[in-house]
Amino acid sequence: MFLAGFLATLDISIVATSLPRIASDFDAQPQMSWIATGYLLAYTSFQPIYGRFSDIFGRKHMFQCACFLFLIGSIGCGAAPSMIALILFRVIQGFGGSGIFSVVIIMVSDMYEDLETRARYQSMVWLAFAVASVTGPLIGGAFVEHVTWRWCFYFGVPLCVICMVLVGWLFRAPFEATNLTQKMRRVDYWGVLITVACVLSLLLPLNWGGTTFAWNSAPIIALFGLFAVLCIVLYFVERRVEDAIIPPALFQNRNVTLAVLIDCIMGLCFMGCTFYLPLYFQVVQGASTTDSGLRMIPNTFAVVGSTIGASFLLKYVKDYRIFLWIGTAVMTLGIGLFILMDVDTGLGFQIVSLLIMGIGQGLIFQNCLLACQECAGYQFIAVASAVCGFFNAIGSAIGVAICAAAFNNALVKNMAKLSTEVQDIVRDHGVIDNMEVISTLPDIVKEQVVHAYANAFQSLFTVLTPIMGIAFLLSLFLRRRGAVVNP
Repeated sequence: MFLAGFLATLDISIVATSLPRIASDFDAQPQMSWIATGYLLAYTSFQPIYGRFSDIFGRKHMFQCACFLFLIGSIGCGAAPSMIALILFRVIQGFGGSGIFSVVIIMVSDMYEDLETRARYQSMVWLAFAVASVTGPLIGGAFVEHVTWRWCFYFGVPLCVICMVLVGWLFRAPFEATNLTQKMRRVDYWGVLITVACVLSLLLPLNWGGTTFAWNSAPIIALFGLFAVLCIVLYFVERRVEDAIIPPALFQNRNVTLAVLIDCIMGLCFMGCTFYLPLYFQVVQGASTTDSGLRMIPNTFAVVGSTIGASFLLKYVKDYRIFLWIGTAVMTLGIGLFILMDVDTGLGFQIVSLLIMGIGQGLIFQNCLLACQECAGYQFIAVASAVCGFFNAIGSAIGVAICAAAFNNALVKNMAKLSTEVQDIVRDHGVIDNMEVISTLPDIVKEQVVHAYANAFQSLFTVLTPIMGIAFLLSLFLRRRGAVVNP
């Protein structure tokens, strides 16, 4: 389980450092972002699908299928002759990575029916997340500098094979054996198609808005409108299907609905902070790219430490609501502290703020997952686990878009307050579009521009803090553990 979680996370962190070199080798800078976007689209859209498919085809079979897709994608990416081929194989990797992460959580749920024991073993996935997050960029950087970026993809191949062999050999879980025809009849084909279309119609405009197209352009508005229509269609389709991909009955349980909403908000705020804090370190604090990544490590270890700690304390506390109350409140506090960070903020205050946010995040995701699993009942446990991760991923995607809009708007307003002479220099150097040129500005201009960026970051965190506060308010409406009724 640890190795599978490590593999799913490593693929994201190890590739991040190689993107500039890949774009340079293929002479395809404009398509570079699609290496990450293609993976994200596939990863997010298939998360709820793996939950239901693991019920129909079995946990072991779906895990090995996911590993096989990941294996094919990794080999294809490593051997890709062009940027288009690389992006296509990254999509295949995303299909596999989604299943590896989702089905691992479901398999742990099958192996340990007791909630407290399950929590301790699921926290191992977060430990794998921490190890991969720290070692991935280092391994990727070493491959890019001393061998070739292609080994960033080949590196996961033997790990994937080991996962397939170990799960095939060691994992045992009760499963009703039926012939393939019966299984295929249970598949919710319309649900699969509409779910994927829903995710694409949401994530594509979130990725394109403000960059490829203006937010008020026809393609963006049309895609958001299509998303709304497809959500309504999906609801009515899923009501009529026995083995629905996302069963509407699941959300009749108040705790499940609240848990996925809290998890979605947490993903939104965390992704915004994770994306923009390194930029703050680089632009405002003058840190290097490597140093800005190292400054985020305390947050990663805080996430793991609080997750593991809460999993052991649950045996004595007996109520996951307490961890969600504390987690949402602490994470709100952590993001609120970021509002105070400016040009003169010391490293100690930054680390403490990151630790506080990480502690909150670790308490939230683990216990949102446990709430969904317990309250949904065994009938929906696989689907509930996958849906919880799915909403977290959706929140993350929405968070990047919201944060980009909030930050860019604040930055433009701050730049407009500068003198006409400074604005001309900023415009000539393209400072808003390229932060790296800030270091080349004259000292007097550079100081004003850095302060403008610092204020923009503060405005961003001012937006995120009350959003995270909404998650805290939602957590207060969770029912007491043991008093819930299954849908």
